[in-house]
Amino acid sequence: MSTSFTGIVSDARWVPPVALAVFVVAGVGLLGRTLRWWPPLVVLAQLCASAVLLSTLFTGQAVLGFLPGPAAFGELSGLLGQAMQVAREGVPPVPAEPPLQVLLCLGIGVVALLVDVIAVAAAVPAVAGLVLLCVVAIPASLAPNMLPWWTFAAGAAGFALLLACSGRHRQAASGSSPLARFDHRGVALVAAAGVLAVLSGVVFTGVGTEGRLPGGASTGYGSANGGIGLRPFTSLRGQLDRDDPVDLFRVSGLPQRAYLRAMTLQHFDPGRGWELGKLTSGVDARQHPLPLPNGTEELAPGPTATVRIDPVGYRDPWLPVFGVPRGVTGMGEQWNYDPTSGVVFTQVRQESRPYVEDVALPSPTPQQLRATSGPAEVDPAYTDASGVSPRIADLARQITADAPTDFDKAVALQRFFTDRSNGFRYDLTTAPSTSGNALEDFLFRGKRGFCEQYASSMGVLLRSVGVPARVAVGFTPGEQDGDERVITTNDAHAWVEAFFPRYGWVTFDPTPLADGRTSLPDYLSPPAPAPTPAPAPGQSQQPSPEPSTTPSQTPVPGDAEQPQAPEAGQSSGSGAWLAVGLVLPAALALGAAPLALREFRRRRRLAVVRAGGRGAASAAWQELLDEHTDRGGHRPDAAGTVRTTATTIVESAELPEDAVRSVHDLVAAVEHDWYAPSGHPVSTEITAPAEALPRALAGLRAGAPLPWRHRLFPRSVFPAAARHGRSES
Repeated sequence: MSTSFTGIVSDARWVPPVALAVFVVAGVGLLGRTLRWWPPLVVLAQLCASAVLLSTLFTGQAVLGFLPGPAAFGELSGLLGQAMQVAREGVPPVPAEPPLQVLLCLGIGVVALLVDVIAVAAAVPAVAGLVLLCVVAIPASLAPNMLPWWTFAAGAAGFALLLACSGRHRQAASGSSPLARFDHRGVALVAAAGVLAVLSGVVFTGVGTEGRLPGGASTGYGSANGGIGLRPFTSLRGQLDRDDPVDLFRVSGLPQRAYLRAMTLQHFDPGRGWELGKLTSGVDARQHPLPLPNGTEELAPGPTATVRIDPVGYRDPWLPVFGVPRGVTGMGEQWNYDPTSGVVFTQVRQESRPYVEDVALPSPTPQQLRATSGPAEVDPAYTDASGVSPRIADLARQITADAPTDFDKAVALQRFFTDRSNGFRYDLTTAPSTSGNALEDFLFRGKRGFCEQYASSMGVLLRSVGVPARVAVGFTPGEQDGDERVITTNDAHAWVEAFFPRYGWVTFDPTPLADGRTSLPDYLSPPAPAPTPAPAPGQSQQPSPEPSTTPSQTPVPGDAEQPQAPEAGQSSGSGAWLAVGLVLPAALALGAAPLALREFRRRRRLAVVRAGGRGAASAAWQELLDEHTDRGGHRPDAAGTVRTTATTIVESAELPEDAVRSVHDLVAAVEHDWYAPSGHPVSTEITAPAEALPRALAGLRAGAPLPWRHRLFPRSVFPAAARHGRSES
């Protein structure tokens, strides 16, 4: 059933740990029942084993590396908190990062435990279907598309196998109909499972919903708690991870390549990253002309155009716009424009419609941006760098040490990321965290990631040197298709906007994309060198060397003493593979325990039988009983005699004459062994157990071949199975 989660999780990293969690629950349950533990003790052991598995796989503070302690539980609690945030705010499909893996392991492990209790301990496997239905219903309700057909087929086959393995022999043993076994225990379990299904539906209704904006009505996108439901980078990563790109927009009338901005992120939290700040009520987006962004005194020279945007596959409360919007029409009513953040949004759920934007695409020159001066008339929140570590602030100052203006500082920081000699590269897989500070890990060790890491890092570095900055989320210009541009999910992107007095927000893009999707403004392509200071009087003019602090030569603090993080596939995920290497053999050994126990008993008894003497007949008799039980026979009634038990074996197994005589010879030997006085000689008419047992066993094996499942899990080692009657083999 858990295969249905492939519809809402973008990669398969969650499969091995979830499979291990289910295997551990099933294996511990099997071991506990084999050893005849008290049923509540079996459940407790399953929970403890699951806690050990989670601590081994996902924590670095477990006692001895695998035992859960307070620190490990605290670490797991933090991961679950992150996973619940993704579950509430993420847009499927989401990547299977460790927090989500923990949530899936825990959730599906609990489901496996419930199924084990219902189907095995309570012996009503059909009721487990209600619990398993929840496992399918959750991803089915959240997936953007229909779940793959094979997930339904796999789930149905698994449930059918559960019914086949757990129910048929019980019906034959009791001689009654399945309904007769559906007693008050079954009714109670059905009721409990039904309540669980209803509660699951209520709890997960809010998972993965579309973005919610501050102050909205209950029927629209709004939420009463003033928060935002759409986590921008989760949505962005989900779009980039799609196997098949989806067309989102068709654009006509755009005079040059430009980024399509959906939202801007104002607030930086060291623990959670970049977040949307408070939106003002703004103005009606249909107003013409729209006010200039706050702090913008004039638009720099650049083209203007009327652009038609058709959202063929896009539906969201954020309306993407190019450049500086001067007017937006056609999208319907109740859309607002916020000049502070530069975004167009709605608080009412409505269908996507084609819209027209009157846009200005200002392109100030490097000289104009260098000449800007005076206080930045912008919200102080855009310069807030509180919580940024001193190490990151020192790096920002070192990179920009020889940059005389804010513009040159921004250019130096962008080149720090785009210059290949600094070791940064684009990758949808980030290096594993080693310090607990994701920003430091990226800047000083990992140096690989996608636009989220690059835009986030440059925005923080800009603020660290006093340049107002924000992170923009939207799309690159897409590809030309005739007279239109087509923007797909592959064009989802994030970049940086820095504020300059008089000219407002200016675009910078530190992500080192190599596929031509980047759209660099004119003031960055080609790079404009900073003005060289005039020589002091009496000094001769020398050829201007390359600046000593160009990005390619900028030493990164900590590079010398800290090695690079290993590439993907080396140490990434090594903890999980180590756990697999430890847990999988243990699980296999646990699964083979019943067969090993049965083989041990057989060899020990046969050795006694071959040796002869007192006890040989009893050992042969016990082996005959276990062989009969393995093939679906009854365990003897404690009140019955050896002769009545032998009659039952002969009649139920329909033994041939030779085997019948051998069974009776064993009965005679057992009675002599049990009841004859000590030292009384054995009658010469009684066949030795060493001769009688092989013939009796051969008759049993010929009449009732042993199914493969009973070979792996002999019924004689399971007391509960041995008490029931013959199964349909």
